[in-house]
Amino acid sequence: MVESGKTKEMEIKKIVDVLKKRLWIIIIFAVLITSLATIYQQLNKPIPIYESTARLLIHDNTEYFETLIVFIKEPPILEKVIEELSLSQSVQTLTNQIQVGRVDNSRIVTLTVLDRSQEQATQIANTLTSVYQQEVAKTLDFQDIAVFSEAHLLENPVPINPESSRLLWMALVLGITLGIGFVLILDSLDNRLRSAREIERLLEVPVIGSVSLINKKSLAKKSRKKSSSSSLRGETIGS
Repeated sequence: MVESGKTKEMEIKKIVDVLKKRLWIIIIFAVLITSLATIYQQLNKPIPIYESTARLLIHDNTEYFETLIVFIKEPPILEKVIEELSLSQSVQTLTNQIQVGRVDNSRIVTLTVLDRSQEQATQIANTLTSVYQQEVAKTLDFQDIAVFSEAHLLENPVPINPESSRLLWMALVLGITLGIGFVLILDSLDNRLRSAREIERLLEVPVIGSVSLINKKSLAKKSRKKSSSSSLRGETIGS
């Protein structure tokens, strides 16, 4: 049991050493995939959408209240809003831009308009409340509607769909993971023996000695040392 524990420690140490040795591969994978994700995010950058909200106070507590809320997004009202502001969108598009809500089951109704322009969203919200009051009074003969608060143009508006860095973090993690996997695959395909311990484990015989690696540089260095020592001895004998 102790030997298995030591073996596991050796395997973990080996993996760590392999990852340290080829850390540059992991870094390349991480940088490459994160860069691709950055380019993709820049090419598919979301169009900023702004919202502006106006509030109405409807003095009615009967079932008629729901009818009054539904009437806000009816085509006759939206057509007049489009006409007054000279908007380019259709009634259906404008309907999708408007969200109608209610504050905690109270008589306060919120009209939230979404648009690419915060200024236009504010104009639509305020024009909608005005047209709605007029049309309700004329069509439904109901006049107990007051503007609780108008939509205001903010100095520094913040879009409701800001850019997220989630994709970049996911790309970074993916790059590191793929880099580690690639390094481990390369190591598993490398069947070279790197230490005397691996030779002993493979051949099941003890290693008596080892021969140092000899290359062209070491041979040239040895020959230079030999020639210099020979010249020194020759000068000594001749003197």
